[in-house]
Amino acid sequence: MAMSPSSSSQPAALEPLQGVVERITYHSEESGYTIARLKAPRTSELVTIVGNFANIQAGQTLQLSGTWREHPKYGQQFQVTQYRETKPATITGIEKYLAAA
Repeated sequence: MAMSPSSSSQPAALEPLQGVVERITYHSEESGYTIARLKAPRTSELVTIVGNFANIQAGQTLQLSGTWREHPKYGQQFQVTQYRETKPATITGIEKYLAAA
C-alpha cells in the first residue's frame, strides 16, 4: 500500500517580504544571528525579522524570503531563510543608508 506524504510533513511555503532596516536589535558576531526591525511598505508597525545575516545595517533595503512565526514572549516574527540587499527606493531609505555608512 503506497503512502502519500502528509501535508503536515511539508515545510511551510516561503513568503516574500521587502523593507528598510530601521534598527538592529541584536547581532552575534560569532554566528551572524540577528534580530532587527524592518519598515515594510503599507504597514504602520515595524516588523521583527530574525535570521543569520552576514552584515546588515540600518537603512539597507532588503528583499527577504521566510516564514512567519509566533514567539511566545516577543510576538510575531519573520524568520528569514534567504535575503538580498536592493537599492534604497525612497529618500528616507537613502538618507538612513548614507547615515549608517
